[in-house]
Amino acid sequence: MKNARKFIALAIFVFGCVAETATGAVIPLSPTDDEVVRLLPEAQRRIMSFATYDMRLEALMKDRECGGREFGDDGSRWRVSAPLVLVWRTTDGEGGPWRIALGEKRSFADAPVWWVEDLESDVATNGFRTWKWTVPRPNLKLGKTYCWKVWSDVKCTKAHVHGSMMDGKCAVCGQTSKVRESSVAMFSTDAQPPRWISLEGRVKNIRDLGGWKTLDGHRVKQGMAFRGQGLNDNSPNGEAAGRNRLMVEDVIYLKEILGIKTDLDLRNERETAKMKRSPIGDGVLYVQRAAPLYDGIFKEGDCPDWAGAEGKRAMAANFRVFCDRKNYPIYFHCIGGADRTGSLAYVLNGVLGVPRHDLEVDWEATLYPELPEMKKDYTGSKYWRRKQYFDEGFMKYGDEKSSWNERIELYLLDCGVTREEIDNFRSIMLTK
Repeated sequence: MKNARKFIALAIFVFGCVAETATGAVIPLSPTDDEVVRLLPEAQRRIMSFATYDMRLEALMKDRECGGREFGDDGSRWRVSAPLVLVWRTTDGEGGPWRIALGEKRSFADAPVWWVEDLESDVATNGFRTWKWTVPRPNLKLGKTYCWKVWSDVKCTKAHVHGSMMDGKCAVCGQTSKVRESSVAMFSTDAQPPRWISLEGRVKNIRDLGGWKTLDGHRVKQGMAFRGQGLNDNSPNGEAAGRNRLMVEDVIYLKEILGIKTDLDLRNERETAKMKRSPIGDGVLYVQRAAPLYDGIFKEGDCPDWAGAEGKRAMAANFRVFCDRKNYPIYFHCIGGADRTGSLAYVLNGVLGVPRHDLEVDWEATLYPELPEMKKDYTGSKYWRRKQYFDEGFMKYGDEKSSWNERIELYLLDCGVTREEIDNFRSIMLTK
């Protein structure tokens, strides 16, 4: 009986496909159910696979000597996700304009929808045409299942091409248009961090703090904390706030899609001109507190570093922003999202239990395809961004039996953070 039901179901499926093809169809080709889409470009994946900093440095140096074939910066390999290309086939001259939806639910509830015109296809073969479209800034989560679907206008019976899908009529004869839709295609995303986020405006180097696996088998939650560049320029004179870097679309995305509730600005007051409001707009808590970086995070409270931050005291204050559940999701940044932001991110993921290798490559990801030893920065010292500051500073905590993550926890306790605050942070940010 069970086999009979399977046969009937298969017969219905095959007959349906044949019938659909005979009358015209829009058929998803890629990515489909059997595909796992890699979000991390191969160059990033490759350099992160090396076990040590020295090995990564050697690989980058050798590649530079060979002309940068594997790791050279062509603008598409670093601080971005790999492009997501959707491919589908039409069987009866369907040619758009196209309506394309992509989301986590088969119903596409709350999923973004794109209207695409003037899309080119390959040369038609037996009436079949293949179409490709690159999704702009999909910002997909790691290790998730996604659905996508395509709708198309169909030519009217008088062979006129229909006009706008919005009015549903042929632009030439006024005949009511028909819309042909594909089946729902599904694919999964790879779970390899980091998860990069792209915006329309001048804010770059954005990534989710989450996605990393911890030594005890948990994962850092995605969608909770995001690190990146400043949302506006530094003040030109210490009196007027710098120009906003966000486009209108970015504000909508940050508020409504990512749901940002707190803007933690790690710049000093001269850089921010004592701003009181986040560039994201009303309804977002704006917290401005100068943050230390590298060796500065180990300084005592009355000994500020060059950025004007009071070392361990500032680290404790910034850490406590992440201990309050109502503050989430949080966007934290300095101006470039590299040094002050990178130092705080290193500590946050470190105390959550992310392995030392992953802490290091996440910090380095801002700099690839170079590392500090490969050129001098504007300070004139090629050691300015050296991870040795972290190595030497955290080694002062614990003993030979202490893990790297335990040393980071002891450092936070020395900053004045309590174990209860650390436990609360972990309960917010970790998942099985």
